[in-house]
Amino acid sequence: SGGSIASHNIQQRAKESCYRSVFFVLTMDRAKLYERIDRRVDIMMERGLVEEVARLRAMGIQRDSTSMQGIGYKQVYGYLDGEYDLEEAVRLIKRDTRHFAKRQLTWFKREKDVIWTDLDRFENRQQMWDHMQTTAENIIHYKGD
Repeated sequence: SGGSIASHNIQQRAKESCYRSVFFVLTMDRAKLYERIDRRVDIMMERGLVEEVARLRAMGIQRDSTSMQGIGYKQVYGYLDGEYDLEEAVRLIKRDTRHFAKRQLTWFKREKDVIWTDLDRFENRQQMWDHMQTTAENIIHYKGD
C-alpha cells in the first residue's frame, strides 16, 4: 500500500468492529501472578515435562523445530543437551513465562475498549463470571443492541 506499518495500525484501531463483543483482560497482583506461574511450572515438571520432551527428542523432533520453541520445551531441550542442569532449566522456564506474561499485559494496554478486571476483587470464580456477564450485558445494551 506504500504506507507505514504505524499508519496502518492507527487506521485499523480507528475502525469500528462489525461484531458485538466485550474484551476483558484479567489481571492480578504481580507477586501473586508470579507465584502462580512458579507453581504451574513446578506442576508441569511433576507431571512429566522432561519425559515428554525426551520422548519427542527420541522420535527425531529437532531442537530448532517450531514445536520445540514453546516455553518449557526449549529450556528442557537445553537441559537434555547438557547445556545446564535441571534446576537451571526450571529457573529459565519460570523467568521466560514471567516475561511472556508481562509482554501480554503490554500488548493488551495498546488495545482499545479493553475492560481491565482485577481478579483480586472477587472471592471466587463465580463472582468474577457474574461480574463479567453483567458488565458485558450492560455494555451491549448501552450500545443499542
